[in-house]
Parts: sequence; structure tokens; C-alpha cells
Amino acid sequence: MRWVLVVLLAVFSAACTHVNTRVAVRATPAPTPPPTCPLTGTPPPGGTVPDRPALALKVENLPASRPPTGLKAADIVYEEPVEEGITRFIVIYQCRDATVVEPVRSARLVDPDVLAQFGRPLFAYAGGIGPTLDKVRRSNVVDLSFLYELRGYHRDPSRSAPHNLIGNTADLYARGGVHGGRPQPIFTYTTAPDPGGPGSSVHVPFSGYSDVTWQWNPTAHRYERGYAGVPALESDGSRIGAVNVIVQLVRVTPSPYVEDPTGSHQNYVTVTGTGPVLVCRTGSCVGGTWQRPTLSSITTYIDTAGHQISLSPGPTWIELAPSGTAVTHV
Repeated sequence: MRWVLVVLLAVFSAACTHVNTRVAVRATPAPTPPPTCPLTGTPPPGGTVPDRPALALKVENLPASRPPTGLKAADIVYEEPVEEGITRFIVIYQCRDATVVEPVRSARLVDPDVLAQFGRPLFAYAGGIGPTLDKVRRSNVVDLSFLYELRGYHRDPSRSAPHNLIGNTADLYARGGVHGGRPQPIFTYTTAPDPGGPGSSVHVPFSGYSDVTWQWNPTAHRYERGYAGVPALESDGSRIGAVNVIVQLVRVTPSPYVEDPTGSHQNYVTVTGTGPVLVCRTGSCVGGTWQRPTLSSITTYIDTAGHQISLSPGPTWIELAPSGTAVTHV
């Protein structure tokens, strides 16, 4: 009997020893991804993404108004065809500020349609004709027109009117009084090399006023803008550039609305539906199709194999070129 008890005690002791030598293994938590700006995919200045919506300013591009100021701080710039072959910019900020954005000019009918992709953005502009103002008021934007209140704007004494209205993004955000509401990302990003075709030079001939060229600069890792090959500069002498250039061919037709005393009519610019697109990054371009079923949808860019085209992290310039524009890339 004593022998049986000794054996049982030995077995119990061995079992306890086995249990006590177990080592608890804790799961390693997945690393938290670093914050990125929603409209560029890049780290935010200062390490924190501002908790605020997108802010769009309407900027002139008539040759007499050049050079502009403040575009280099923007996340996205849209170039749109307006009357008489000229173009204007919708300059969109979210992660960074610009104390001077110049020259701010009037809105066009297409602006609320473009901005519907950005949630509830703030829109700063220098007024417009009645049909345009009515459309802006009915849209999803926070209306920060110069016509209603001067806060956020001042005049540049070194330039002549109407090319001298300045917007300040921090002041316009304060005027808007909007907190939260960051826009959702509208692009996907990758750091992989672009497998597309030639794209070191891109030509978008809107007109003689805006004969746009983009040249890839491998040292600066971005495209640099020109007019008929002449460098396009900001007012401080720096080159205007973008990491990504998208040429989106859209339907443009004249509206019945007279824009100015010369009798020029505003354009209807159709940014819903589908059409050809050319997406350029890292000195290479991919052709495909843009798709946007409704104004509440985000525009997507699809390659010929049916896959969404990704961009490089960084600022993007979108050329809304009229269908039939003889776009070339080499």
C-alpha cells in the first residue's frame, strides 16, 4: 500500500511540475499605421491630420493673372475649361494651409459637381452669375463667397483688380466654423513602380491660353507644369508641380447663361458618367476609363484590365479636358 502511495505522489508531483513550467504567450498587437493625409496619402505636417473638411478655392488662370500663389500647399488641383478657351483652377486644401492664395475669382456651374465628392467641403470664391450662385446654394458645400462676407479675404495692393483678391486658408476655416468632417480618400495609393507606358512628357492643349505641358523630373520625383513648354511658376519663382497628373476627358457644351459683358457663355462640364482617362505618375502613364455614376459617387479610374489605377502618395493635378482634346504623352 505504501508503494502505491509513493507512486501516486510521484505522478502528481510530475504533473504539477509540467503545469508550473508552462510559459504564457501573449499576442503581439499589430502596429498602428502612421497617420496619412486623406487627399494625398502622405504623412501630415506636424504628425497629425487636421480634424477639418476639405477647403476649395477658385483660382484664376488667365495669362494676365499669372503667376498664381499658394498652389504648392494644395492637396489636389482641378483644372476646368471655362468660356473662350481659358481655364480656371479648383484648388483643394485639407492637410496644409496657405496664407496667400491668389488670385481668387468667380465660381462656375461645374464647381459644386466636382466638390460633391468631398463630403461637405468649404468653398471660397469671388461670387458669380445668378444661375451659378443658385447652384452653389443648393449644393453640399459650405458657401464662403467673397460677396457675403470679407473675412478670409483681402486685396493685394501690388496687383490690379480683378486679379488681386487673396484668400487665407486658416482665416477661411475660422470663418466656416466647421469642425470634423474629414473627407474620405478619393484615390488609392501605391509605392510600386508604375507598369504603364511612356509618360515623361504629357501635353494637354486646352487652347492657346492654356497649352499645358507636364514634364517628369526624376530628381524632384514629380511632374512640372509648363505652357507650350515654358515653365509655369508661382509668384515666388518656384515651379508648379504635382506627383500625379490625371487627364480626364469630359463632355463640354455651352450653357444658355451669359458669363460676362462680351457675351461669352458658361460651359456645362459633365463630370458624371464615364469617359477616357490618362493617369500619369513616376514618369509613366496608364490609359483607361473614368467612372462616376452619380454626383454622390467618387470618381474611379479603371485600367483596360478592369483594375483600379493607383497613384503615388503626394499632390495630384486633374485636368478636366474637353472630349476630343489631342492629348499626347511620350
